[in-house]
Amino acid sequence: MKLPLCQIDVKSGILCPRCQSLVDKGEYDEWDIKVMRALLELEESKMSFLRDFTYHKTLTTHELLVVIVSAPKTSPYILARIGKALSDKLNMKVRVVEKTSSLKQLAGQVLAPAQVLGVNMLWLPDGSWESIVRISKHDTRVLPAKIETLEDILSRINGFPVRIRAE
Repeated sequence: MKLPLCQIDVKSGILCPRCQSLVDKGEYDEWDIKVMRALLELEESKMSFLRDFTYHKTLTTHELLVVIVSAPKTSPYILARIGKALSDKLNMKVRVVEKTSSLKQLAGQVLAPAQVLGVNMLWLPDGSWESIVRISKHDTRVLPAKIETLEDILSRINGFPVRIRAE
């Protein structure tokens, strides 16, 4: 697995000056290091296909971890399998998503098994805007976390406000 921090540093828990400066700047935190260590352990033990993956970031909330990775030819089944293995290792609900620039695809991965009906842009009177992700009202019961938590995760990933609307 390709990591932004040195593999030896992640495994040992002792960071070199370069890796420590990335942590000090706030680009990565303790959860990132825990997830990277768990991914390396999975790669060594039973998931050798993780060699082709690139780790980007982990976003945390009190009820859900979202791990952003990229890999060539990744299926949703593989991502779900990695998420299940990480959930077992970290004792927390984990969702692994593939990095993409499409909000609809990203929301589909984060909100699964709920289906995304569409994504709209809402322009506000002050000139700012936010995205609205529309899902079915019946799908609200199968969301992986509370709507507010998922809105926060999607907003942090994309860097602009995202709202989820059940219709």
